[in-house]
Amino acid sequence: MLRGRLTVFAALLGAISAAPLAAQDFRCERGDREVRSLRFDGHREFTTLELTAAVATLPSSRGLPFLGTRRCLDPAEFTRDVQRLEVLYRRRGYPDVRVDTLMDTVRTDMVDITFAITEGRPMRVATLAVRGLEGVPDADDLVSAFPLRAGGLFDRAALESGRDSLVRQLRNSGWAGAEALLAYTTDERAYSADVEVQAVPGTRARIGAVRIVVDSADDGNRISDETIRRAMAVSTGDWYSARALIAAQRSLYQLDAFRRVDLQLDREPTAGDSVVDLTVRLLEGDRYAAQGGIGWATLDCLRMQGSYTDRDFLPWAPRLELNGRVSKVGIGAPLDGAEGLCQQQARQDPYSRTLNYYAGMTIRQPAFGRRSRVPTLSVYSSTLSEYRAFLRRTPIGGALSITNPLQGRVPSTLSYQMELGRTEAEPAFFCAVFNTCDAESRSFLQRNTRLAAIGYTASYDATDNPLRPSTGFTLRFDARHASTLVGSDRSQQFNRIVSDATWYRALGGGVVLLAHVRGGVVYGGGTSPTIGGFIPPQERLYAGGPTTVRGFRQNELGPAVYIVPGYLEVLEGGTTFFRADTSAFEERVVPVGGNTLLVGNLELTVPSPVLRGLLSWAGFVDVGRLWNRGDVSGVQQLGSDAPGTKLTPGLGVRIASPFGAIRVDLGYNGYRLPAGAAYFNAPLQAGVAPLYCVSPGNTLPVSPSGSAGAPPVQAPGACPTTYRPPQRLGFLRRLNPSIWIGQAF
Repeated sequence: MLRGRLTVFAALLGAISAAPLAAQDFRCERGDREVRSLRFDGHREFTTLELTAAVATLPSSRGLPFLGTRRCLDPAEFTRDVQRLEVLYRRRGYPDVRVDTLMDTVRTDMVDITFAITEGRPMRVATLAVRGLEGVPDADDLVSAFPLRAGGLFDRAALESGRDSLVRQLRNSGWAGAEALLAYTTDERAYSADVEVQAVPGTRARIGAVRIVVDSADDGNRISDETIRRAMAVSTGDWYSARALIAAQRSLYQLDAFRRVDLQLDREPTAGDSVVDLTVRLLEGDRYAAQGGIGWATLDCLRMQGSYTDRDFLPWAPRLELNGRVSKVGIGAPLDGAEGLCQQQARQDPYSRTLNYYAGMTIRQPAFGRRSRVPTLSVYSSTLSEYRAFLRRTPIGGALSITNPLQGRVPSTLSYQMELGRTEAEPAFFCAVFNTCDAESRSFLQRNTRLAAIGYTASYDATDNPLRPSTGFTLRFDARHASTLVGSDRSQQFNRIVSDATWYRALGGGVVLLAHVRGGVVYGGGTSPTIGGFIPPQERLYAGGPTTVRGFRQNELGPAVYIVPGYLEVLEGGTTFFRADTSAFEERVVPVGGNTLLVGNLELTVPSPVLRGLLSWAGFVDVGRLWNRGDVSGVQQLGSDAPGTKLTPGLGVRIASPFGAIRVDLGYNGYRLPAGAAYFNAPLQAGVAPLYCVSPGNTLPVSPSGSAGAPPVQAPGACPTTYRPPQRLGFLRRLNPSIWIGQAF
């Protein structure tokens, strides 16, 4: 029996010594042969994507004539590719692998290439022994976590990775000078290997003296050593941990008060050390910072923002942040007078006539080491509008939140918010959503009330790139509760839960498949705003637009009521009724939202053959359903087709930028707007501006007011959901453009 023994104390096997693949030049010159296609046959252990990443020879990416990138065959690199594939397989445990090449000449200047792989019999681990962990706590866990197993493939890359992981875990548990040696014996006839891992923990060490050296322009006004030590959460007597030192450096950077943070051991740890001294060298940055910005958006018109920060506001280093932002500049009073700055959508929105603003003061305690829960206290005043839905005025509000941004990959926030404010909406909105059609009840809904809510949000990001993800997934969860138990008015009670999940999968060649699903539910409320709670408009669910179903305009998927430009007076049996002309288009769509939401998105992104790396194309299909489930107290159910599931396809372009992709989408919407109640906002007459129900077939009689100059009076009652706007004909009229910056899902 032929046996060979090899003891390895450093790297087991290096890759073939060759120039980096990215440095190769595969541009086509006269006489070169272009690679039209590249295939792999006979492979089972590795995927096509893994094999493609291991070779230098790649096919051209021309999708259209004269577009894309031509790549030609480099004979020298082609030969090395065979060696690269063989080394890849041998390291995985296939010693007899054989790689042959097939080259099919399409024409004199173009070839198709195939790598034919015969993997052969794999070599497996006969025995695995991990020694030297006597006296180490959790030694059994360290052994069970080792990536090799008896009976498994003799994967030398996994062997090296397991050694590195073992050393790292030991050094995180106090063994500052820990090392691990590898040895293996192979039996080439039996295709087996005996593997031994010898751990050398050395002496367990504690942190000794911790010395702080700060380079500051103003020695009398710098952050105190006590604050720095508290932020580090590493002190004399702690077990040495490389992970803890990295966390300490991160916590110091989190203070945002230092330009450079270096943690230096006074000497390199050795196997005999029992005490390791630490020096912290800091270069202090500017204590104060101010910044501002100006931009333009489709619905926000001109917008501006600014902030001021004091990074050491109080002795224990909390941050003081003053933030302000305004939008609707140009159309929103008092900064109106320049409507040309705004798109037609914003000019047609009644709630864009008021300036949106936010002015707030925040005191934030930075994360400190392992105690990384961050408390934040804010006081603010704001005005916020939702397109064609509502205007929320908050003269004064406050919030207390606790976040844990540094705890693993699941940052979360627990918050308590209380604000005094009022919501303004179309009279038709209040009439349809809350059955409050008379002016007195509407005035109650629009007075200042106290809203107090407890909220919890959490997210999990397992993607490969936060700005341009191609693999992995993200999860988000948001829950809010408002009731008298937490300080809210009786008229402001609800429970709201919304969750999102997004998956990314790379299909090769830069092609990425995205799948997204979002669901939400709101419940609670009472029978009327004067007796029990109801769901405030800003807490209801909305859909339609660039982040949900792109075939619909912002918030226009789901239940809606309509403001029409006029009505017909119909005389039936001597009684007068006001009814809309069903052949006339609506003047304005008023989304009323819903209490149940389901949205799904499927999108395929393909790199552009021109300007690759900057542009990519996308095809997508969005599906969504927004409705009011059950018999919800105080909420009028709308047209029978409003809850229907809608599906809209579309195309888009993605433009790479430093702050994420700029997404330009064009969705196709083949649906008519759903049936809903129709209203007419009559002009002011004798101090009264009545709201008339003009839905077709309504049975609300209209009679003269009896006062000179006063408008007619309509009898109270439910406005039926019988108005359905005519469908807009023509392909172009069914296209809905949208723009978004960053990840929309």
